Amino acid sequence: MLAAVASIAAAAWWFEHRQAIDPAAGAIPWASGPRQDTAADRLIGFAAGTYVIGDDSPDAVGDAPLRSVALGAFEIDSHEVTTRQFAEFVRATEYVTTAEREGGGWIYRGGEADWRYQQGADWRHPLGPGSTIDGAADHPVVLVSWHDAVAYAAWAGKRLPTEAEWEVAARAGQDAGSGPKIQPHHVAANIWHGTWPRRNTLEDHYFYTAPAGSFEPNEAGLHDMLGNVWEWTADTYDGDASLRVARGGSWFCSSNYCAAYRPGFRGKSPAGHAFNNVGFRCARSIGP
Repeated sequence: MLAAVASIAAAAWWFEHRQAIDPAAGAIPWASGPRQDTAADRLIGFAAGTYVIGDDSPDAVGDAPLRSVALGAFEIDSHEVTTRQFAEFVRATEYVTTAEREGGGWIYRGGEADWRYQQGADWRHPLGPGSTIDGAADHPVVLVSWHDAVAYAAWAGKRLPTEAEWEVAARAGQDAGSGPKIQPHHVAANIWHGTWPRRNTLEDHYFYTAPAGSFEPNEAGLHDMLGNVWEWTADTYDGDASLRVARGGSWFCSSNYCAAYRPGFRGKSPAGHAFNNVGFRCARSIGP
């Protein structure tokens, strides 16, 4: 009987650890998972009006109370800016990103205990030296600072969305309390399924980023407003010019760590930092 119990315990241990994902050992490259068609490059419009935004989750941290905001009409990209699009910008302008100028950026590599600053990490090398974006042309660009995102948006004739615009778009124009909510084991977004950092079940098929358009859009037609990568917005965090707000959570967010994949959650980071789970999308105003 004891032997049988020990055998069952050993089998359970093996099954759990068999599913442990360790891209650091080469199990999963940066671009992984099912191939997807790129989401169409288009802008989704929202009418001018007053909207209710704020974190309506029971887990709200208190820095995003429910409130009304008046917005002018605006359009926002249907998906995050991809490495293909960013490469076009770099070719046209010879732009050098913050991480390239400073010699590195912040990365999480599967199998490691936490985030670290990696010399040689940049948008072309999202896991540091030796990594590439081969096969990731349709994935969101990462390791771009807020300043890099602003530069791209200006070149594209757009701008970064305000965080209020971003949230209204994430909620498909619905007021807070009626927008989309992602559950920890829901596969409609690219998040960390399982227990960070020990186990990622890959229930959504992706460890790192997923190609634009891999998941169904929200009711307004916007892809990946929750999960995949955090997205820079135009706004400072509580007036601190050194910190900029990012929204939406990322592939790194799990139910036991981060859990920021909800429309009202306010992330923040120094504007000059670049991470391999942060990207952006663009917006522009409609009319005067």
